[in-house]
Amino acid sequence: MSTELARLADEQKRTKAAEEEMATEQKKMKAAEDKMAIELENIKSVKEDLFWTKQELLEAQNKLLIMNKEFSKTQKELVSTQGKLQSRIIDLEAALQRFKDKDRLRRSTATTVGFTARLTNTITSNLNSHQTLVFDNVYINIANGYDATSGIFHAPVAGMYVILLTISSVGPYQGGAIEVIHNGVPVCRAEATHYYWGGCPCNAVVHLEVGDAVLARALIPHTVDQIRGEFFTTFSMGLIFKDEGGSS
Repeated sequence: MSTELARLADEQKRTKAAEEEMATEQKKMKAAEDKMAIELENIKSVKEDLFWTKQELLEAQNKLLIMNKEFSKTQKELVSTQGKLQSRIIDLEAALQRFKDKDRLRRSTATTVGFTARLTNTITSNLNSHQTLVFDNVYINIANGYDATSGIFHAPVAGMYVILLTISSVGPYQGGAIEVIHNGVPVCRAEATHYYWGGCPCNAVVHLEVGDAVLARALIPHTVDQIRGEFFTTFSMGLIFKDEGGSS
C-alpha cells in the first residue's frame, strides 16, 4: 500500500512538473507570438513606407521626364535661335563689309577732302603728356576723314595736305603748348603765350598716304594749363592736290 502511495505521489510530482514546464512553454510561445505580431506590424509599416517611397520616386521620375522634355525643347529653341542669330550676324557683317567697300571706294575717289573743328569748352586742367586734344565741335568734315570722338584725322586719299592749328590762352600764366603729329612724328608746334587771349598758329604742308594719322596733342606734361575753347582754338586740314596715278 505504501509503495502504491509513493508511486502516486511521484506521478503527481511528475505531472505537476510537466504542467509547469508546459505553462512555461506556453508563456514563451505567447511572448514569441507577441514578438511576431510586433514584427509583422513593423513589416507592414515598412511595406507602407516603401509603397509611398515608390510612389514618390515615380512622381519624381515623371517630373524628371517632363523636365527633360522641356529642356530638350528649350535646347532645340536655343539651337534654332543661335542659328538665326549667326545667320543674322553673317548678313550684318556682309552688309557692313559692303558699306565699308562702298565708303572706301567713295573716299578713295574723292577729290575734295577737308575738315574744320574746334574745342567746345575751355580746357581748365593740365593735360597728360602727349594727351590728344579732341576737337569735338566739327564745322565741316568732307570725306569724313576726321573722327570727333578720338580727335584723329585719317587720310582717305594720298596727296598733299595743309594743316592749320590755332590755339589761344585764357589769361596770365594760363597758356599751353600743342604739337601736330603725323604718324607719331611732330610736324609743327604752337604755344599760347601766358597773356590774355595770347594765341599762336601751327601751319604745315605734308604728304599723306591713305590711312595716315594726324592729330594734335599736349607737348609735355604740365605745359597745358588752360586753352580757350569755342572759336579761339581750331584744327583744320585740307587736301591741296591728290597724287597722280592712283589713290591707294
